[in-house]
Amino acid sequence: MAVTDVNKPQGGADRILDVLNRINPLVFVIIVLYLVVALLSDRFLAVNNQLNISRQAAVFLIIAIGQTFVISSRGIDLSVGSAVGLVGCVLGSMIAADVPVPIAILAGVLLGMAIGLINGLVITKLHVNPLIATLGMLVALRGATHLYMGDEVVVRMPDSLRFLGQGFVFGIPMAAIIALGVAIIGAWLFYHTKFGRYALSIGSNENAVSLVGVNVDRQKILIYMFQGACVGVAAAVLVGRLNGASPTLGLNYELHIIAGVVLGGTALYGGVGTILGTVLGILTIGIVENGMVLIGADFHLQRVLIGVLLISAVAYQGYRRRRLDSGGKATPKRQRQPSPPSRRPPSG
Repeated sequence: MAVTDVNKPQGGADRILDVLNRINPLVFVIIVLYLVVALLSDRFLAVNNQLNISRQAAVFLIIAIGQTFVISSRGIDLSVGSAVGLVGCVLGSMIAADVPVPIAILAGVLLGMAIGLINGLVITKLHVNPLIATLGMLVALRGATHLYMGDEVVVRMPDSLRFLGQGFVFGIPMAAIIALGVAIIGAWLFYHTKFGRYALSIGSNENAVSLVGVNVDRQKILIYMFQGACVGVAAAVLVGRLNGASPTLGLNYELHIIAGVVLGGTALYGGVGTILGTVLGILTIGIVENGMVLIGADFHLQRVLIGVLLISAVAYQGYRRRRLDSGGKATPKRQRQPSPPSRRPPSG
């Protein structure tokens, strides 16, 4: 009888396929996008345009890092756009009132964390579904921003704040450097600390996490507070980039951010998340938007495409989950049932 050696080294083609399977599919999507948009516009590959893509994507990426933790824990935060608006307006008005920039930024981060704390408490203590809780917060925060600002607009930020959104370090946008720093910190927390492991575990099986003694409510609150801290940092960068703040700041950002996170591979049903995927997802949307601007496409068509990307990503996740579930259910049927014990009396 022929015996198959399971330890036999893989061939060259098998190794290549194995490597390709480990690469996030968005890498190939981004490569195709670069080729297509470069053919449609000779300005796309210009250095200034590439720097512009990184600068515009930076604010979305900072917030999306926090959203990755939230969605991985089977939550969602629809209030991030409105939170950016309120935090940015408060930060801008404080600076206009001659509050030192570092103190104003710290106050903005603390305000973002306070918003996250409220979201977390409503979800865990009042047992409100995260979708409804954060949707209500979205509306409340946008209204609060308009009440706070009235018809006023804050402009002419100091150089130190504008440097965060418009400055360069060795030719690299400072906004992109900040976003990369947040992504690195987020990856470390996500993969190498209990904070990240608990987020994934809660999203996968909340009851099991609770049974081993983890305070699930506390962890959820901390996750939403981390999201709020990311909002605070992003608001500072955004106000610096725009050189001002208005009540419409951050409008509709939540769609962009959630689309990027889900497109990157973080599952809406929880338990699955990837920081690198989030970076690639936000970058993909940034390239699509930039390319459409360069070819003169209608602005509203950009919204349509982002919506289509979000729906497609969620549909693909649902398809993969159904395949995994069906595979899991099929396995026990193929298992051989144990034979009943023999009734033959012992010999001798």
